[in-house]
Formats: sequence, C-alpha cells, structure tokens
Amino acid sequence: MMTKAKETLYNLLTRLPLSVTLISFFFMPDTVPVHFDMNNNVDRWGSKYELLILPAIILLIGIIFLLVAKHLDKKEKHGNNNYSVFITASVVILAIFNVLTYFTLYIAFMGIQDLDASNIDLFSLITLLFGFAFIIIGNVMPKVKMNHFLGLRTKWSMSSEEAWKKSQRFSGYSAVITGVVIVVFSVVLNGPLCLFIFIALLLVMAIADTVYSYIASKK
Repeated sequence: MMTKAKETLYNLLTRLPLSVTLISFFFMPDTVPVHFDMNNNVDRWGSKYELLILPAIILLIGIIFLLVAKHLDKKEKHGNNNYSVFITASVVILAIFNVLTYFTLYIAFMGIQDLDASNIDLFSLITLLFGFAFIIIGNVMPKVKMNHFLGLRTKWSMSSEEAWKKSQRFSGYSAVITGVVIVVFSVVLNGPLCLFIFIALLLVMAIADTVYSYIASKK
C-alpha cells in the first residue's frame, strides 16, 4: 500500500491548489490576465474566478489517478510495484500542475502583461518542469511489471517477460537522458523554440523505445 508520507504528499498536491486559489481571492484584483500569446504578451483578461479552472482540474486528476492506482494494485498479483510507480508518477505530474497554479496566481496578482519584460518565459518553465519529471519517472520505470496500462507497452515488449523487462529498463534510461537534455535546453533557450525541441525529443524517445522493444523481442 501507499506509504503514509507518499499518501500525505499526494493528498496535499491534489487539494492545496484549490485552497490557495480561494484564499488568494481576498487579495486578487477582480480582473486578471488569463491568457498569453506566443510572444509572452497577455491577449485576454478575465474574471479572477477563472483562476479556479486549473485547481479544479488538478482535483479531478488527483481523484482519477487515485482510482487508477487502486485498480493497478488490485490487478497486481505479487507485490505493488505498478501501484507504487504510478503513484510516484502521479505525484510528479501533480507537482507540475501545482507549480503552474502558483505561477498563474503570481502573474494574476502582479498584473503582469509582458512576461519577457519580467524575465519570465512560460515555455522554458513548462519544458523545464517536464524535463525534471522525465528524470524522476525514468528512474522508476524499470520497476514496472507487465500489465496492460502502465509502462512501455508494444506488441513486442509484451511478447515475453524478458522482452518486457529489457524494454522497461531501456525506456527508463531514455526518459532520464531525454529529461536531462530537455532541462539543458530549457535553461539555455526560451520561447516557442523550447516547445518545438521538447516535442522533437519526445518523438525521438518514442521511436527509440519502440525500436528497442522490437529488438528486445527478437533476442
């Protein structure tokens, strides 16, 4: 089962954004920037209550992820590896959304209209967060046992237990390497270019993982 510390963190990351957002309304102006264009300039203003959308989504995601984790726990015959890995990945994803929530609240509270002028780049921030996420998730990927929901699942990786183990180990390494490269690019570059490189790296990783799962099935 989920350790007490992980359970506490999971619940905190699920519920805290909504609580913080509701408290922030006492200090927030009624009209806030709610959308920025590709040049990091605000292109739409809206009610501060629109800030509730992301926290509400986080709460929903937290509930869904927990249901999935419990399903994986029931399906796993021996141990709880898949359950533990999924909860770890869920905590990482929820942490990303938490950071984005507080970042959004900061922008709204300060009334920032030009992120570049404030030395803030949304593209760099998002790709940086996902870069760290890949590094963390990649480290737990090799622990995933064969299933029909979690991990690198191709018809080749699921052809045998040995092919599965090799594929998960490789996908873990590729996720860590991809994450490190993404972090470097996010620090060095900014703007839409960060996003384009991020997508390109994901495609390369997906292709490499798929090809290796085929190779592993033939050994």
